Amino acid sequence: MMRLIKILALILLGLLSTTIFNFSNAVIAASKVSQDNRLTFVATKEISKYQSNIYTIKTNGSDRRQLTKNLNVYPTIVWLNNGKRLAFINDGIDVYTMNVDGSKLTKIFSGFGCKASNIEIQWLLNGQKLAIKESCDGSTLDDPGSVSVYLSDTTGTQGTKLIQRWEIGGIPPKTEISSSLYLSPNGQQVVFFKDKSIWQMNTDGSNLTELTNTPGDDYPTQVIWSPDGTQIAISSGKDNNQPIYLLNVKNKTLTNLSDEPQKTTYSGIISWSHDGTQLAYYHDQGRDYSGKKLDIFVLDVNHKTAKKLTSKPGEYSELQWSPNSKLIAFASGDYSQKKLYTISIERLKLTQLASQLLPSEVNSFNWSLDGKKIAFIKTEKTKKKPDGRSILYVSNPDGSKLTKLSKSDDSYIYGQTWQP
Repeated sequence: MMRLIKILALILLGLLSTTIFNFSNAVIAASKVSQDNRLTFVATKEISKYQSNIYTIKTNGSDRRQLTKNLNVYPTIVWLNNGKRLAFINDGIDVYTMNVDGSKLTKIFSGFGCKASNIEIQWLLNGQKLAIKESCDGSTLDDPGSVSVYLSDTTGTQGTKLIQRWEIGGIPPKTEISSSLYLSPNGQQVVFFKDKSIWQMNTDGSNLTELTNTPGDDYPTQVIWSPDGTQIAISSGKDNNQPIYLLNVKNKTLTNLSDEPQKTTYSGIISWSHDGTQLAYYHDQGRDYSGKKLDIFVLDVNHKTAKKLTSKPGEYSELQWSPNSKLIAFASGDYSQKKLYTISIERLKLTQLASQLLPSEVNSFNWSLDGKKIAFIKTEKTKKKPDGRSILYVSNPDGSKLTKLSKSDDSYIYGQTWQP
């Protein structure tokens, strides 16, 4: 039971990390999408012991396939852009790759099980290498933690190499690095903060370059690359309302986009549109310090103009752009009474998805690569699971064709992502 609690706590942490950083489920340079979309997800089953394995399924609920057996897969699943291979994390510390049919399962990295271990992975564009970031807390408050970058040759010829490890935190604090590492969408670069400067390095360790000064003395709340990897949005500042900065990686210029109070983010949460022209964020207009009354805004990064999307402040969570950058999906309501919506950027048309389902906890949701479906996970109570079990659904963006994809013996589902 204690192991299950630990597993579920780490799963929740992984889901929150996915929500905030929008990294784990990213698919680089998405290829042409078939109309026959498939979802990949992790399902936990109660057999002789709890097991969490990877499955794929068609969006009409047919052709469900189990790709792994006897594993404890965590939420991070990253597809190669051609849809033929995927990488994932097992037991929170080991990284595996395998083919789309589950063959050639290969462990390419084994973490050393440090305190509060957190691993992120990203394919490089050539599909032969995988960038791996590992973060660890110190064993005590006085001890420094570490953040490391590895590069794995998934063809098996060169193995996995530690590129660099930095110590961070502790008392007195280490100054080797003053932030996490932030991997680019193509996995080829990493940025980090050090000595009040922003630095960039190739993930093979080459071309270490100082880009510009940091925006103030505060630790950045969020650092997120634009989809094309040319710009980086940074939210940094004190308290809940934080300015948004834009870093042009090529020109090494940092611009403050928040020249008005309403252009500051609540708790630093921002999300790039897929065309790289807009940032969505929550803004707290001072109504409620707890953050339960927020509005959703979009900011044009080229013209620095902001547009309010919601007319009724509420408690919102997650912001997921459609692939054509015309809609945003979001959840609204308190923790256990959430509803799922899409809103049009131009017309401000609000559409509720799955209105026939009772409001409940919405764990995660994301758009299909062609923008024609939205997959989401809701927690629903049953007689066998009075505390709730997670149910995977898929729906059209207009709320039609709601389809349940879970099976009755799926206790928990998480980490859903779309197969290219």
